[in-house]
Amino acid sequence: MEQDRQLIINYLSGNGDAVEELVMKYQKMVFALTYRMINDVEEARDLTQETFIRAIKGLKKFRMEASFKTWLYRIAANVCINRMRRNVPDETDFHETTLTSEASSLNSVIKKEKELYLRKSMDMLPGRQKLAITLRVYEGFSCRETAEVMGCSEGAVKAHYHNGVKRMREILKEQGYETRS
Repeated sequence: MEQDRQLIINYLSGNGDAVEELVMKYQKMVFALTYRMINDVEEARDLTQETFIRAIKGLKKFRMEASFKTWLYRIAANVCINRMRRNVPDETDFHETTLTSEASSLNSVIKKEKELYLRKSMDMLPGRQKLAITLRVYEGFSCRETAEVMGCSEGAVKAHYHNGVKRMREILKEQGYETRS
């Protein structure tokens, strides 16, 4: 955290290389978040770029007592949620998969099918539920960190997460894919 603060101070003092270091440090993490939220590589790249543009423009307003990482994730989350609101996902068939030569074993096919079902069910969640699950499960954020990113209380995070998981189970059940409780 201290290193990030120093890089921000250096950037605000005129050192353009300092912001480049911040981008390099967090680029993969922001891309991973945007990709998990959007499920499209090109779109995730665009959203990652948009996140950093907004972050760099907003560095003058950044409160140094806050964590730069959670501040940056909050920007990325808002960018993703805004994009999801503009682009209502099309209803694709859950069974629409293409088997490739690399998916030759039955276990591999089953695993890919499960991942497809989970990804599709997550895509059907409201943005805040999807974000809570993504941050907690895929990014490994604590409840407190997730609350900071989402700009809400820890209780709200728990509710979004619980309701998201519950809704995913319902979606999977509706599609004929039974889940274990």
